[in-house]
Parts: sequence; structure tokens; C-alpha cells
Amino acid sequence: MRPSNRSALLTTTLLVAAVLAAAVMPAAAASGHYEFTDDAYTAEQGEVVSITLSGASDANNTSAALTGENNTVPLRIGGEDVNFAVNATVVDEDRDGNVTLELNTSTAGQANASSYLTAAGNDSVNATQTTETLPATLDAGDYSLALGPTNNSTDTATLSLQAAETTTEPAESTETTESTDTETTTTADETTETTTNASASATTETTGTSDTGIPGFSAVLAVIALLAAAFLAVRR
Repeated sequence: MRPSNRSALLTTTLLVAAVLAAAVMPAAAASGHYEFTDDAYTAEQGEVVSITLSGASDANNTSAALTGENNTVPLRIGGEDVNFAVNATVVDEDRDGNVTLELNTSTAGQANASSYLTAAGNDSVNATQTTETLPATLDAGDYSLALGPTNNSTDTATLSLQAAETTTEPAESTETTESTDTETTTTADETTETTTNASASATTETTGTSDTGIPGFSAVLAVIALLAAAFLAVRR
């Protein structure tokens, strides 16, 4: 092959390589990814937790970045160490770059994973619980959240589940029983007053009897009067 032909072939090869590179690089730059909007999510046992994912934050054109299967991201919640582990696949169906997941902690772990982990709006999530079914509500504590492949997470966060507050109603106040001391005292006062009144009446009656003078004085006067009448009759 002549040198001119070799030079032309090399130039053509370089041009083709440049065209291919130009075609591939924009697609790579536009490749979308998702991340948690918060590093930590806090809720109380029994509440519904909203977990929001944001996609293609590094792309100028969100819809272009989320072409093909770029609108799908793996999600993992918890782990074997906390007796609660869920593997899920999140799909940004409308490709708007945002997905809000809702985790119902009142039933989480106790039923099919798709019943307590759902996606808001038009988006979707397919979830599977890999640990045994729980007999009760999730324990209070921290549960890890991770996006991306199992051995190569692209973003992580933490779900802190706090113990539910229990309210205790105050004990009903016992009605105070009225003391009978007052009644007893009053009765005693009434008894004393009655006794005093009775004594006063007795005293009054006794005093009325003694107002007539010396006992038997009226009888003596009658005898003297009879004797005087007899004496007068004898003299006549």
C-alpha cells in the first residue's frame, strides 16, 4: 500500500473515531441517576414516612437524561441485622426526575412489602421483603436506606424510627367523704342545750313551790282559826 493510501486510511479512521466519541459522550453525560433528597428521615412508630428521590440532578435536560432504563433505580431498606430488609425497584414513570415513596411503619414487615411501600402519583415501586414476617410494629431504631446495586450504592440515607409516645390519663380524683365530726359536735351541743333547758325548767318549778312561804303554814292558820271560833262559842 502506497504512503498516500495509508495516510488517507488513517485519517478516515480518526474521523470515524471522533464521530463515534462525539455521539457517545453526550449520552454518557446525560445518563441520569437518583439520590435521596435528605440524609436522614425521622418518624414515630406507626407513622407514614415520605422518602423522596431526585433524579438527573447533574443533567440539563431531565427527560433526555432519563431515557431508556435510566428512570429505574434499585432501593434497599434495612438489613438482616435489624430483622427487617426490603429490596425494591423504583420506576420514575413520568420521568420528571422526582419520586416520592411512602413507607407505612404501622404495617411494615407484617404483610406483603408492596402493601406498605408505595409510590405517590404516577410512579411505581416493586418491593419484596427478604426477612421473616414481623409479629408487631417495627422496633424503634435506625434503618439504612441505599440506592443502586447491592455492592455499589450510589447514595445512602438513614431512617430513624422513634418510639411512639404513650399518654396516660390522670387517675380520677376520689371524692372526699364529709367528716362526721361536725355532726357529732352539733349533736353534743344540742344535747347540752336540751339538758340545760330541762334543768332551767326544773329550777323554775321548784322556785314556784317555795314562793308560798314555810311549808304547812296554811294548815296551822286553819287550826288556830278553828280554836278561836270554839273559844268564842264557849264564852257565849
